[in-house]
Formats: sequence, C-alpha cells, structure tokens
Amino acid sequence: MVGPKVQPHPIAYRELRSRLAIFGVVEIKGRGKGSERLFVRTDPVTGQHRSYPIKCHSEGDDVGMGTLCACLRRFGISPHEFWL
Repeated sequence: MVGPKVQPHPIAYRELRSRLAIFGVVEIKGRGKGSERLFVRTDPVTGQHRSYPIKCHSEGDDVGMGTLCACLRRFGISPHEFWL
C-alpha cells in the first residue's frame, strides 16, 4: 500500500537540517555571515564541495519554498526523494 502523497510546503529550520543530513549535507554554524548558517555537501563522484547559506533566526522558523527549492537544486537532491 502506498502512503499519502506529501505536498511540498515550508518546513521548520530544524526539520530541514535533519532531512538534509539524510543526504549527506552537514551544517557548519560558524561559517555563515550574521544569521546565516552554511550547509555543505561533498559530491561522492567528483569530490567537489557544494555549499548553500540559509538564514536562521530561530530553529523553529519556517524556511520558505523558494529557499528550499534552491537548496535542493544546489545539492542535486530530487524533490521527490526529499519529500518521501
């Protein structure tokens, strides 16, 4: 039986961090400017580092859909895989 389809929606920063960790993306708190935190993923094939800064004013604040979609594109994560 297939579960219900999850629609993409804004999610809390802490949930984004835990979901990205599944795909090998780690957060580096001290590297962003101001309230930004830097997420980094090393490509397993090429060994290149890809990074993306995300603003975090509070762990419970929602990350908007535009930022979320750009982050997934940057790291090469399929939205379908992310929302499973």
